[in-house]
Amino acid sequence: MELREIQTTDYQLAEQMLEIQRNAYAVEAELIGFDEIPARYETVEVIQNLPGTSYGLYNDERLIGFITVEAAENTVEVTKLCIDPTYFRARLATTLLEHVLSLHEDKLVYVHTGKHNGPAKKLYTKLGFEPSAEFEPEPGVTLIRFTRS
Repeated sequence: MELREIQTTDYQLAEQMLEIQRNAYAVEAELIGFDEIPARYETVEVIQNLPGTSYGLYNDERLIGFITVEAAENTVEVTKLCIDPTYFRARLATTLLEHVLSLHEDKLVYVHTGKHNGPAKKLYTKLGFEPSAEFEPEPGVTLIRFTRS
């Protein structure tokens, strides 16, 4: 398995990212009971124009998971963390998050997930993130912001 930066402007890579993203968010939609997660309906063009930096994990040149982050002077926001559901529970999300944390050791790192997404909450807690805010972007859907300093 290899971890490397993804050039999101590459159409084929953006297509692969979009497929993984749609499949991963379909699982999250089921966990949190909300089918209208905006990322499920993005296009290749949206992926190609993502702000920030994306890193991917590859298995024999096949993208199987990725993380996208937007870094500022003192903060880093994880805007996407998507794993091909075939590889759930294989520590890929941990590997990607640990990579980002190692690159941004002195910054406040934050990420959002659905209140009822148990696997994501467990992962963030295991890596030292703490719940720092809750909000409801849509009626009946609660997101939690996890922060690590």
